[in-house]
Amino acid sequence: MFARITRGFKATLPVALGVMPFGVAFGAVAGLTMTWWQAQLMSLTLFAGTAQFITASMIAEGAAFLPILITGTLINMRLILLSAALTPYLTKARRSLYPLMAQVLTDESFAVTLAEFERGKPDYLFFVGSGLAVYSLWQVATLIGHTFGSALPAGLGLEYALAASLMYLLIILARTRRAVAVALFAGLLTLALYPLLSNTWSTVTATFIAAT
Repeated sequence: MFARITRGFKATLPVALGVMPFGVAFGAVAGLTMTWWQAQLMSLTLFAGTAQFITASMIAEGAAFLPILITGTLINMRLILLSAALTPYLTKARRSLYPLMAQVLTDESFAVTLAEFERGKPDYLFFVGSGLAVYSLWQVATLIGHTFGSALPAGLGLEYALAASLMYLLIILARTRRAVAVALFAGLLTLALYPLLSNTWSTVTATFIAAT
């Protein structure tokens, strides 16, 4: 059991390391309005990179709690799509592990796990290990960012680390012509819908249409 979890952890470690700069950026932004334990508690419980970053930014700008809650919920709606895609491979998973798997689901663990499962090796413990790799390093990155964020020079572009890692994950998953076509169509449709919908809704809507 431990070996299977470790295999997922090791497979995701390089990607998790690539996400750490974004976690450091979150910790630095959170440090403007939160104590270290508040920022760490958010990473431990919410554990949603983009939602955390935007939440910390909105708090720093003095936004009310309800708009923050609604914004974070909308941003995380994409996780519904990710979990639906993984569910057919997780039928043998113990139900007691469902809360843990839901908690550690991220774009990165999803991409690495799905790529592994599509090779004909579905193992729910691989997914657990994959999620734990991102989860553990995100906690470290949050603490580093909160502790040393004020000393970081401006202009490093840490906030773009997540976007860069997601581009890499897309390349991993788009291995067939159909996958590339769907990805391109979803991207173009997102841009087309952006003037009509919010950033979150344009992405979710375009993804649903492209997948269909």
